[in-house]
Amino acid sequence: MKKLISAALIMCAAFSTAVFAEGEVNVVVNGNAVETKGIIVESTTLVPVRGVFEELGYEVSYDEQTKTATLTNSSYTVKMTSGDTVIFVNDEEITPPVPQQIVDGRFMLPLRTVSEAIGAEVEWDGETKTATITKRQGLIVAGIQTL
Repeated sequence: MKKLISAALIMCAAFSTAVFAEGEVNVVVNGNAVETKGIIVESTTLVPVRGVFEELGYEVSYDEQTKTATLTNSSYTVKMTSGDTVIFVNDEEITPPVPQQIVDGRFMLPLRTVSEAIGAEVEWDGETKTATITKRQGLIVAGIQTL
C-alpha cells in the first residue's frame, strides 16, 4: 500500500510540473550565466529575481511573511509581491504580462518586465532558449551614459 501511494505521489508531481512549465531557459546577465534557470509559463519567459538582479548589482531582500522581494541600488527601488499583477519601481506601477510568482522556491519575474523596470536591454534566442539581459553600469547624464 505504501508503495502504491508513493508511486501515485511521484506521478502527480511529475505530471503537474510538466503541465506548468513549458521549458527551462538559460539566463545570461552582462555576459555572465546565471546559475538558476528561467522557465516559460503561458508563453512568457520568467527569470530568477535574485540571480538576475544580484548580477546587475542590486541588493536583494525577501520578506517571507508578505512574500515581497525588494531590490535596491543607487538608482532604483523595485518591490514585488508574489502573485500580484503589478510591481513598483521607485513607486511607479508596472504591469507584467503574467504575475510574478514563486516557482520551486525561487521568485520569478517576467523577462520583459526587467527591461521595463530598470531600462536593461533584453534579447531572446529561441533556438538555444537563452535570455540575455544587458545593463551598462554608470550614470546617465543628459542622455549620455558615462562609465
